[in-house]
Amino acid sequence: MNVDLASPYALLASFDREGRRVNRELRRDIGTGWRGVLLRVADFRFLVDMDSLSEVTDPLHLTHVPLADPSVLGVGNLRGLVLPVFDMGQLLLEAPLPPDAAGQRVVVAPQGQGMAGLLVSQVEGMRRCIPSQRRLEVSVPEAARPYISGGFDLGHRLHPVLDLDLLLNDTNRFSGMGMSGMPHTEQSAAAV
Repeated sequence: MNVDLASPYALLASFDREGRRVNRELRRDIGTGWRGVLLRVADFRFLVDMDSLSEVTDPLHLTHVPLADPSVLGVGNLRGLVLPVFDMGQLLLEAPLPPDAAGQRVVVAPQGQGMAGLLVSQVEGMRRCIPSQRRLEVSVPEAARPYISGGFDLGHRLHPVLDLDLLLNDTNRFSGMGMSGMPHTEQSAAAV
């Protein structure tokens, strides 16, 4: 940085020029590529758009929800917010994650008018991907396929991109299911 110490005004002008230069470089760096968070769910890894997550937290103490779908682990209190927490293993792989495994995290994402927590095996960090790494075809479990929008080849492995907005706002996901997985017709009979 070339600083002009001739006068206070010259010093401020030097700082302003340097700040503008750094800001241009930062905007250029941010503008190139896509930023994702790499999540591990059991033995599978998924990239999630960084902008679709609100935060990552340690697993919460959860209150069981009677008659809820098996993917609902319960509800927890996240700084005063009642947060439903879902098992990503159950949602994407149709197999629950082992309870209390080391490294598990809850990723928090917008869902409708509120927020939802998603229990994952591990958060492996942020990845910056460039357009040339984009792939349209990726291999994923059948249950996850509707929520995958291509992937990125990060050299050592092809990572599918999971669209959390599609997953969390899929109105058909639990259609026909309700109390403990019973079809609505059985629920009606059970409620009478």
